[in-house]
Amino acid sequence: MGPGISLRVTLSRSVLPASSEPQLVYALLELTAQGLPMTLPKLPLNLCLVLDRSSSMRGERLQQVKEAAGRIVEMLDADDYFSLVAFNDRAEVVVPAQRVRNRNDLKRQIGMIEAAGGTEMATGMALALQEIQKPVQSRSVSRILLLTDGRTYGDEGRCVEIARRAQNRGIGLTALGIGNEWNEDLLETMAAHESSRTRFITSAAEISAIFTDEVKRMSSTFAQDIALRCEVRPGALLRSVDRVRPFIARVQAVEERELLWNAPLGDWSGAEPQALLLEVVAPALGIGDHPLLRLNLTYNLPGMNLMHQQGELVLRVAVRSADSVSYEVDPTVKHWLERLVAYRLQASAWQDVADGRIEEATRRLQMAGTRLFEAGETELARTVQEEATRLLRSGNASAEGRKRIKYGTRGLIGQE
Repeated sequence: MGPGISLRVTLSRSVLPASSEPQLVYALLELTAQGLPMTLPKLPLNLCLVLDRSSSMRGERLQQVKEAAGRIVEMLDADDYFSLVAFNDRAEVVVPAQRVRNRNDLKRQIGMIEAAGGTEMATGMALALQEIQKPVQSRSVSRILLLTDGRTYGDEGRCVEIARRAQNRGIGLTALGIGNEWNEDLLETMAAHESSRTRFITSAAEISAIFTDEVKRMSSTFAQDIALRCEVRPGALLRSVDRVRPFIARVQAVEERELLWNAPLGDWSGAEPQALLLEVVAPALGIGDHPLLRLNLTYNLPGMNLMHQQGELVLRVAVRSADSVSYEVDPTVKHWLERLVAYRLQASAWQDVADGRIEEATRRLQMAGTRLFEAGETELARTVQEEATRLLRSGNASAEGRKRIKYGTRGLIGQE
């Protein structure tokens, strides 16, 4: 069997009851690498760090950031490209884009960064995009790694626009927020793309480990430009696609034409498992075995010089008489569905808060907490319930609690 990505699907219920009405079905799609050599050729990295050096970063935070940046320099190969931009109310290219040849000189430049001033992120992002586009590489992994601890003012729209320009040119963004004062809504909007994500760093002591984790993830990229095409049978509907592993995030599935959806998935690090949860409305079906979905995965394996690869799977559903069908949900699908529902509930709760519907927000958070308790996430569930109580009493949630809930339900808090 040649190298590639295999597809495996588990239905929420293995057998559906015969019905004259449409039925909701969940399909867990797991992606597994197969036939790959023990050691894959590493794709060259083109990494730009964008670091907040405003006055709030003084002390341990900035020291930890500089040490973490120095560790990244040690991790990169001599043929990787590295650049660094620091920003406060202005931005400066501290390290222009260059191959990692003189590590001591790079670390010396990093060590000279000092904290002062306010926060204007857009100028830093613009310089980062400028630097990361300087190297000309046909096959590489290009990423902007942004860290901030504060809110940028007046340039939020420009930050999003620059992030989109980078993403449309194949440059991913990992946006890291430390502490409680940064704007998670802005960072999440900037990272709302298949090649990007945000993470919440709860303390300065975590910075080095998370920087290292992100670079390891970039270094282990083996599949790029992954896209999933979903064709449903007449009468069926693909309602949503959500990534559930390695973290929870909505996947933008676009209906290209009737019955056919396309969902870009970005790159795949071999160090991380990949799984999606598809929500499908099956039409009324009689007794028998019926094709429901045709799934086609396209991708490139640039390290092995294998481009335009494909994998395909046809998902069939068994329909039997209602009195012979078990209504029990598959435990693995239930595991991820409970977490996905908790994530959706808390996201809706924060929208309710923004719209002034405090009681409705509290109810949603309480429901999310119950789901998390049932899923065994007891510590996170307690945080959710505490914030629900705080919200009902005062009309506000704490900044830290809100971030812990947002990123905890996604699986993106602290170290993974």
